[in-house]
Amino acid sequence: MIRILTKMATGKVFGGYAYKFVDGEPSDELKCGICTLVLRDPHQVTCCFNRFCKSCIDQIEGKRCPLCQKPTNCFKDGGINREIIALKIHCTNSKKGCEWQGTINETGTSIDTHLNSCIYQPVPCTNKCGEKISRNSLETHLKDNCTKRTVRCQYCKQRGTHQLITSRRHLDECPDLPTQCSNRGCNEKIPRRSLASHNETCLKAIIQCEYNTVGCNKVMKREEQEKHNEESMKVHLKLTKEQLESTNKQLKVATRTINSLQNQSIASKEVIKISQFAKLKRNKENEDWYSPGFYTSPGGYKMLLRVYPNGLCTGKGTGTHISCFMCLEIGEYDDTLEWPFRGEVTVELLNQLGDRNHKKGIISFDESTPEKYRQRVREERSIAGGWGIAEFISHDQLKYNPITNCVYLKDDSLYFRVSVKATSRTKPWLV
Repeated sequence: MIRILTKMATGKVFGGYAYKFVDGEPSDELKCGICTLVLRDPHQVTCCFNRFCKSCIDQIEGKRCPLCQKPTNCFKDGGINREIIALKIHCTNSKKGCEWQGTINETGTSIDTHLNSCIYQPVPCTNKCGEKISRNSLETHLKDNCTKRTVRCQYCKQRGTHQLITSRRHLDECPDLPTQCSNRGCNEKIPRRSLASHNETCLKAIIQCEYNTVGCNKVMKREEQEKHNEESMKVHLKLTKEQLESTNKQLKVATRTINSLQNQSIASKEVIKISQFAKLKRNKENEDWYSPGFYTSPGGYKMLLRVYPNGLCTGKGTGTHISCFMCLEIGEYDDTLEWPFRGEVTVELLNQLGDRNHKKGIISFDESTPEKYRQRVREERSIAGGWGIAEFISHDQLKYNPITNCVYLKDDSLYFRVSVKATSRTKPWLV
């Protein structure tokens, strides 16, 4: 017959004893007629007097003997059971080196008592990592092998489980992970947090000519810049002269325009910093961020900048862009100002590598703007979401651009410059 030895879903053992016996294989009269193993809780049938494990005979459907097929009953065979539990056996871990010998189930010498202290017995990891380890190897496992042991990242020194610290998730975010410079020809590895700073000085970085503002469109490696300047000195001088002449003309036009303005206005500028941008961007609730309030001018309107790091919850830019909105607040001088508010707000995301290539957006508050965004605010933060630009800048554009030598996100921070030009038809001296 086929041997049967398994465990039921409840954890109860099903089948006979499969131990290695000290005095050799027991006689057949001590073995189950179904699983053929040494009887566990032996029961004898009344028909042919064969013996079976209680768990084996319980699995037989109907009331017939599994050997002679006659109707039968069974009873516990206590005599045979005493003989069986006194049999001497080897430890179940004998192949691993355990030399213990004892009985199946006699007080003081039973296998169950021994296994509670056997150094070769597999036991669950106390860190609950899911593994079972020999009792004598548990300490080494907890120290060197357990996936849930506490370790420190060799780069950023953050502490956590071995499974977390060595995971792709942590390595993708570790700020001090040595990262290969992306500039071709540069073999340096730099901590991830310092990549943008490194690109500012990397000799292999692709940059524009420093005279690009006057018209030189040459693109080169930084290490070639000095040679280019020497070779192009005359060209640069010519371009600079032409630019100066053009600038002087523009200044004259601007001066005439300013002098001819009939509608007075005053512009204010505020530089606003957003720190810990990565944390704001990871926020699953897609919360928005508010700047401190500021006035458009002394005695003017009070406003604030509202930024959605992952775009609006619904609509354009969700998950791909930063959204920027301007909101009116309760101000100290609201009683003296003209309502609804009129003006133009210029929002610039600053390039942190130079005073050019800023990302600019203009938000107009005029007759085409829904009036709820221009009305006087009566309650704190009663701003109806603000008025602005849903797709101000994509997340991809925040990264370092070697062609324009431009980076908006640096050291996990963004800088916005907000310029407000408020206008008034009836009280221009107040704005």
